[in-house]
Amino acid sequence: MSTDHRRSDAPPDAPGPLRLRLHEPGELIAAVPHLLGFRPVESVVIVAVHGGGRRRRLGVVARADLPAPDDVEAVVEGCAARVVPTRPAEIAAIVVASGPDDGGPPRLDVADAVREAFTRRGVAVPSRLWVPQIATGAPWRCYPPCDCRGAVAPTEDSPLAAAAAWLGQVTYASRDELEASLAPAGSHHRMPELLAAEFEAAALDRELGGPAAARRDLDAVVAARGEVAAGRVLGDAEMARVAVALTDPDVRDTVMGWALDPDEAVATAAEQLWTLLVRAVPAPEVAEPAILLACGLLVRGGSALVGVALERARRADPGHRLTGLVEALLASGAGPDAVRTIIREASAESGARLRGRTR
Repeated sequence: MSTDHRRSDAPPDAPGPLRLRLHEPGELIAAVPHLLGFRPVESVVIVAVHGGGRRRRLGVVARADLPAPDDVEAVVEGCAARVVPTRPAEIAAIVVASGPDDGGPPRLDVADAVREAFTRRGVAVPSRLWVPQIATGAPWRCYPPCDCRGAVAPTEDSPLAAAAAWLGQVTYASRDELEASLAPAGSHHRMPELLAAEFEAAALDRELGGPAAARRDLDAVVAARGEVAAGRVLGDAEMARVAVALTDPDVRDTVMGWALDPDEAVATAAEQLWTLLVRAVPAPEVAEPAILLACGLLVRGGSALVGVALERARRADPGHRLTGLVEALLASGAGPDAVRTIIREASAESGARLRGRTR
């Protein structure tokens, strides 16, 4: 089994995908934290596998907390709804559950529900594995009728760990630590007041300044990206100004195109700026930088933070159209190429509108 890694923003003449081979279950289990972006506990993990023979490759990885017995079917069905549209040839199910396996691995109800849900949809489930924790040397075991067992391969000193580091991807110790990386920072308590003042100023500017106001909004975001790229710290007033500027859909969609800029420094600085705003700006304005961050991460190779950013955007503004579009694309099994197409088209159209507005 192999998994391909390549920066999605790599130039056309860059070397081909980094192809890694996973030869046995202990290596697949060791890869899970790097595939998810964090080390799961008390979870069911579904790994999609595409192709066959020596050309098999890993696809979508879905995870859910281990459900209560009454909720097993609903949780597993939710995982199937996420994975099956990507058309895997088969899936591997990994149950991470503490406790002894005397008499057999625990949570057989979950493993059986996974097999039933996917086989009913025409997807084979040849591997159903249990592990008490994903750590080097931890014992793993197959669910009946198979009785294979072994030890988890090294989780930190492995080809996939090296690949994740090469791609600039962070593997968090837990989902809580992952979510904390985008959690609102308490030091921005004046942000609502500053946002209100910026909205008032922006409303007046947009009324009196006409089309030129849109250019000033875009210039404010460009300036902030430059400050971040230069390593300078943005003040709350500057971040409030950018947050308000992003509420103009044409400005937001234009700067969304930075994720596809051939100059990697542009995409990196944009990602850093969106991250700062996600941690500083309250709802509902945080929806704009959150969806920009999610899109940027998706086209730059994906990250466990994509889900956190999308959730932040959805909670901040449940009716946010761009968030809904991206979530629908991902739910349909579409990959980064589909997101790149949306970004490219939206950025070009909004840029043209901006140019028309400022003439």
